[in-house]
Amino acid sequence: MNIGGKHCRAVAWNAASKCPRWLNQCALPFAVIWRESCKPEVIAQAIETMEVRGAPCIGAFAAFGLALAYAKHPNDFINHWLPRFRATRPTAVNLFHACDYMEAFARSHTATPQTMVEAACHYADQEVASNRAIGTHLAEKLAVGERRILTHCNAGWLAAVDWGTALSGIYQLHRQGEKPFVWVDETRPRLQGARLTAWELMQEGVDCCLQADVAAAWMMAQGKVDAIVTGADRIAANGDVANKIGTYALALAAKAHGIPFYIAAPRSTMDADCAHGQAIPIEQRSDYEVTHAQVLNSEGNIEEAMIAAPGICANNPAFDVTPYDYITAIVCEDGIWEP
Repeated sequence: MNIGGKHCRAVAWNAASKCPRWLNQCALPFAVIWRESCKPEVIAQAIETMEVRGAPCIGAFAAFGLALAYAKHPNDFINHWLPRFRATRPTAVNLFHACDYMEAFARSHTATPQTMVEAACHYADQEVASNRAIGTHLAEKLAVGERRILTHCNAGWLAAVDWGTALSGIYQLHRQGEKPFVWVDETRPRLQGARLTAWELMQEGVDCCLQADVAAAWMMAQGKVDAIVTGADRIAANGDVANKIGTYALALAAKAHGIPFYIAAPRSTMDADCAHGQAIPIEQRSDYEVTHAQVLNSEGNIEEAMIAAPGICANNPAFDVTPYDYITAIVCEDGIWEP
């Protein structure tokens, strides 16, 4: 997708420096900062600190990190680096698929430092191809005149290497000459909607408007939302979906107002070993994310600001689970799955 009219991927392998390269999402939208490192531990920490986030993107980035670990520390690859990367984030299943993929390749007779890099690049390319296919199927659902689409968190190219999942269909509609309009939930507490999704859409020239999360149900009641599309971090075998906290509330409101609610995600987000949503581990993050926020001060520097009463504790589940009964359809690269 585009930054200032130039095509970019959120994560990639830099062949010249022989290491992964990524866009630091924690700096957006205030600054566009590219990072790269030849240290596997730095790659793992970038996932933990959410410099790289979004289920498909985490998987591809972990694959690059494991290719680097294989080249730098081959004797520690199985016993140290695979468990290290698997421990970075608990909810997004794409991470574990990528780790399993790289482990299987490492155990094969064809594994070398170069072929491990090629395997990781292939994994990332497959994610991008899936994302584009998801967008094609989703655009068919959304292409009815001027659509007013609500989305939550970030499921664009920043979260998925390129194209995105939920935003892929919107981008394809836009490039086909349609005029989608997007309500962008700010997505507390880390504000991925305000900081990432809104920035992405503006880079692409898609008409959008930012709103507080709590405004979404009222906009539905006012007849100003035609469809809701979100991504997913894990889809259980029965179709229950784990996604950014707040998704379940949107699904309930959509059901009450008869608004279609779509999940857009590649097959790598589906977990056949997880029977239902209650078995999905939900990441609990720090109080600090709720009690503080990053702001841009008058000097143009990013700083942390406290936004809550001093000493208050905070509840901060990063995800929730939406039962399949509240989902109109799940859109993946293979097509559209409906109840």
